[in-house]
Amino acid sequence: MMMTQSGEEAESARGVGSVLAWAGILVLWSALVVSCTLLLGRGAYMTVYFAATGEALAEARTGNLLILVGSLGLFLAAVWARLMRVPLWACILVAVPAALVGGLTLVAGATLIPELSYLLAVPIAAAALISVLILARPIRRNPVTIERTSSRSDEA
Repeated sequence: MMMTQSGEEAESARGVGSVLAWAGILVLWSALVVSCTLLLGRGAYMTVYFAATGEALAEARTGNLLILVGSLGLFLAAVWARLMRVPLWACILVAVPAALVGGLTLVAGATLIPELSYLLAVPIAAAALISVLILARPIRRNPVTIERTSSRSDEA
């Protein structure tokens, strides 16, 4: 015996599937932002050294690579957020931690300024994450229709 769905049930099933797909996209985007922010932090931690030994310099190079990868990932997340129809200011907010830590690493890599800027980058990344999750809009959105169940008549 073959089961068939009515049109409303099929539309409802497609609606649930698209909501789950959108939630999955947001989860993947959030994981990218969190992991790249952690890469920035780990890289900033690895670039701190007090004695210029060979081992410390090798670890600092690895830290600089982690900062580069984290910065590129956050810039990618900013572009992805724009593709999710997020306002431009929120996309810029996503890219600010990468520009802050990555840019200061390029300009003043031998100082503690990039490492200290990470302390400012974490709350900015958290604000960006929350803003994009609130403001992201799916590309295909079904309009909400409001149906009246009863009509009022003001006949006296």
